Amino acid sequence: MILCAAGGTGQPDIRALMGAGIAIVQLVREMVSDVDFVGIDDRTAAREVTEHLIDLGHRRIASIAGIDGIPTAVARRAGWRDAMEARGLRADPALVHEGLTTREVGFAAIRQLLTVPDPPTAAVCFNDLAAFGTMLGLRHEGLEPGRDFSVVGCDDIKEAALWLPGLTTINNRQNELGAEATRVLEERIANPSGPVQRVLLRPRFVPRGTTAPPRLKSA
Repeated sequence: MILCAAGGTGQPDIRALMGAGIAIVQLVREMVSDVDFVGIDDRTAAREVTEHLIDLGHRRIASIAGIDGIPTAVARRAGWRDAMEARGLRADPALVHEGLTTREVGFAAIRQLLTVPDPPTAAVCFNDLAAFGTMLGLRHEGLEPGRDFSVVGCDDIKEAALWLPGLTTINNRQNELGAEATRVLEERIANPSGPVQRVLLRPRFVPRGTTAPPRLKSA
């Protein structure tokens, strides 16, 4: 079984499958460390897009969407924090908006974040869907993504290139993930007692039109 765990999945769920003798490869979300895993280096992905925003001159950068307890959310939030702290900037909890990875959450998040004292000038969104919602929320506030406020996503779904402006994001190499997961599963079936494999693919940064130097006042 190639398993991409849904929210709410816990270690006992994985252990139950293992106890039934099912060969498992975890895909994208790593719930237990002693079971084969194939995924993207999410922490590096978030760090790189945050560094991109810092290099453009942003100092107040929000982190939008993702729920603590889900491994991908934990890793991406950590990457955002890594980049901020490495550059001597504060990873301000007031600029973190947790929530489901949906357009609706992105839409509500950015409208709330723009009301805080010393608001952000850019946002790292958990995924492209949250980023699309963030872009819509900005427009409701009279701000244009990529001109007045910078937005980055993650996943590089096909829709990301179709928005105007196109969304700056991270390509998570979906086809290669599937191929690697299949390879690892075939090896696990052939050798049930072999060493655990942990495969992390390096993400690809895809710059488009939603990032630019800040125009809003930033401390």
